[in-house]
Amino acid sequence: MLNNPSNNSNKDHQISVLIDDTVQCLRFYPSNDIIYLASGGWDGKLRIFDIKKEVISTSADNDNVNINSKLFSICQHKSPILSLSWFGNNAGIFTGCCDGSINYVDCTKNTLTKIGEHQFGCREVIYLDNYNLLISGGWDGLLKLWDLRASNTPIAKYQFLNKIYTMSYSKNLLVIGLSESVVSYFNLNNLQQSKFEPRLIYLSHTKSQIKKIAILKDADGYIEGCNLGRVAVKYLDINNPKLEDNGLKNIKDFSFKCHREIKNNIIYTYPINDIAVNPFYGTICTAGGDGNFTIWDLEKRRRIIEKKNLEDKTPLTACEYNKMGDLLVYASGYDWSKGAQYAHLYPRPKIYVHYVQKNERKSS
Repeated sequence: MLNNPSNNSNKDHQISVLIDDTVQCLRFYPSNDIIYLASGGWDGKLRIFDIKKEVISTSADNDNVNINSKLFSICQHKSPILSLSWFGNNAGIFTGCCDGSINYVDCTKNTLTKIGEHQFGCREVIYLDNYNLLISGGWDGLLKLWDLRASNTPIAKYQFLNKIYTMSYSKNLLVIGLSESVVSYFNLNNLQQSKFEPRLIYLSHTKSQIKKIAILKDADGYIEGCNLGRVAVKYLDINNPKLEDNGLKNIKDFSFKCHREIKNNIIYTYPINDIAVNPFYGTICTAGGDGNFTIWDLEKRRRIIEKKNLEDKTPLTACEYNKMGDLLVYASGYDWSKGAQYAHLYPRPKIYVHYVQKNERKSS
């Protein structure tokens, strides 16, 4: 059923579909023309939404926009969905699940096929569009590379000593965040020489557990968020043989605090649950356990906007930009950071669509 349209100049559009449990991941279909949104989470349901936007009027700073949404399909999995990745611009999606399974969903037939697995949860799946390969990372510490034309056996593996918690890929750069605040990155150019090993493994600069890593727009570095309200920006030169040590050695590197509040002289910190990089404008969105999302201009090192106190501070658990960079989706719901005993205090998970106004796309 088609949702009622909302005017995004005043209020974000809520997708009016009942969601049973926390949304873990959101991914837009990689197209300028078609706006499909895939969501997955702890209810084990892969949902595909069809999003429509219509610009009614425009001005120097703001547009008046109507947004509609409808549910396109649902595919039930046997286990919570931890990650998903579109099969390029094909009508298929790869999913990584809590039971370790790696699956392929044909969206035209709404069929699910298991193509591989990890011993423990499959935390990340990413389709490497430059190579027509699938890469997966699990809580077993294994990074696996899959040739989609071959059998259900990975063509390469790398075993880390830590659990894989987050991964991000762009161009030839793959960055991985692991348990115990460890970071690693790969130069995927080396795949042409049949080398599947990290360029470097080192400690994170955030000094606490990494929640999310996202590669910057030009693939010249990455941004990472931790569970204590801190973000670090690290620039890399994957072709430079002189590598950094554990510190922020590049002159452009920096870190900052966010998603924090002070009450009665007590500082409360909240996890950075997700980070999205605007693929068109290069701005960054951080989604926090405080219920806020913030859009940042990293070049000018300043905050552009902050949207506060959504759903009575219900945590934000996922966010994502579309390819054009004018839509930002985010999900609210309990992030379990306080333990299961607090779950009943939060409302049912929801997904919102935010139109990125002109004054939110870069600093003035």
